[in-house]
Amino acid sequence: MNTIFHLSSADEINEDLIKSIKAAYKKKPISITIEEDVYIPEWQKDEVRRRAQYAKENPESLLDFDDFIENFEKKLMDGKG
Repeated sequence: MNTIFHLSSADEINEDLIKSIKAAYKKKPISITIEEDVYIPEWQKDEVRRRAQYAKENPESLLDFDDFIENFEKKLMDGKG
């Protein structure tokens, strides 16, 4: 079971939160990971959506990563030889 708590700051961590975690998981082993939330401006989200839509409509525009690396390595080797 995974539970994610989104807090506006670490100041929101209080005894009630700790008690609720203890009650939910009792004697089960758990892991707690803390990571800082990153604010993503709406214009960046819009740009990602626009690019995803373009890629969906134009799949030929996408690079195959393996082909790209293979061609890049060939160019490097040709330049050394």
